Amino acid sequence: MSDEVVQSALTAITFSGIKFFTGVSEALSLPVVSTGRSFSYYRRIFFSNQTKSEIIDSLKGQVIVDVGCGLTPYISDSMFQNCRREGIDFYGVDPKLADGFKFGSFDKLKARLSGAAGNVDPDALGLDKGIGKMADDLPFDDASVNLIMSNYLIYAWINDEEILESIFREFHRVLKPGGQVKIFPSRHKNSKAFKTDGLNEIMSSFDLKQRFFKGTKRMFIYPPAYVNTYTKR
Repeated sequence: MSDEVVQSALTAITFSGIKFFTGVSEALSLPVVSTGRSFSYYRRIFFSNQTKSEIIDSLKGQVIVDVGCGLTPYISDSMFQNCRREGIDFYGVDPKLADGFKFGSFDKLKARLSGAAGNVDPDALGLDKGIGKMADDLPFDDASVNLIMSNYLIYAWINDEEILESIFREFHRVLKPGGQVKIFPSRHKNSKAFKTDGLNEIMSSFDLKQRFFKGTKRMFIYPPAYVNTYTKR
């Protein structure tokens, strides 16, 4: 059995779990779970285990946007806060940021369970770059963003093709030529054929590369799935 077949099967199991969880949440009218991720999480998932200093050096002078960032701006060891301390323009976008988070013990527990490290501070510095917007309504100029990352939002919570089309058109608008979108978790590129012409059309404006993340013993935080990197032509 080829590695690709095994990887695709493991990813299918991951998405079955996601579908079950989101289905239960929607049936019970529960809100989207807001997570708080550490720098280490982003380093493993989106930057192929590069060192912290390598990542920081590569991002200097760039504009980075974390779409669906959840509690991450409030986490002292998050990529948001690490980039802020280094003078890097790193923005967190999440509609819940419009009114701010009302932190209780459950919010802090969710942050810990999703891999947060350091302090969870409702008055963290740099929250002017925590933006309460939807993924298809980004407050950035055309061709002004270098990198967009999205974790556990697109393809996980959001899989409606009309909404995805709207989001990817917005990503295409704000990205510079050669700018990238990195999404985790994603399915194998051959296992999810888009049905709508509009979504296929906008997706044709990107080059896609996939990297399989095999997961770790902490499957709840690091499940096996693909990391998709879309590069704007």
